[in-house]
Amino acid sequence: MRRLFLLILILLGIYLAYPYWTLYRLQNALLSNNAETLKKIVDFPAVRANMEKQVQGGLLKKSQELGKKAPVLGDIGEALTRTFGPSVVGGSIDSLVTPEAVLSNPTVVEHRENQEGFADFLKWAFFTGPTTFTIQSQNPEKADAPVITTTMNLEGLRWRITDVDLPPLKTLVPDMIAPVPEPEAAPAN
Repeated sequence: MRRLFLLILILLGIYLAYPYWTLYRLQNALLSNNAETLKKIVDFPAVRANMEKQVQGGLLKKSQELGKKAPVLGDIGEALTRTFGPSVVGGSIDSLVTPEAVLSNPTVVEHRENQEGFADFLKWAFFTGPTTFTIQSQNPEKADAPVITTTMNLEGLRWRITDVDLPPLKTLVPDMIAPVPEPEAAPAN
């Protein structure tokens, strides 16, 4: 009975430590420029699909907000978003979310050259379900930097990154996104 209890305790310890080990392997893949290991840890097709949905949803929401303030522009924007959004967004995401793009990211390259880990980016990492592990990261050099939420799922016997929740586009590139102008009030007669 003691051996069974000890075995269960060991297996539980391995289960609890495994996603953290995966994060350690991810860091090593980034620092050693190892695209093959990165592909094993990150489910790039799933991440791309989830990001495409997020960006397309954000664009559609923005065009609908514009439609409430300027109906004609909103209708045009929504029609353009629905027509061209999937191909434009999909093509952009497909080229940006690849092992090569991740490994050539300036922050990753800088950390690789200085052999610095990424622990300072980590804000929080823990289980959010039996087969789901969530990581929140933020650039430590910018207090107002957006928090990026990454989800790992247990697929078979390994943890893999399957989703990256993007913060609102305006927090990523605030100077490029102008607020929607309020319509001018009609003069009173």
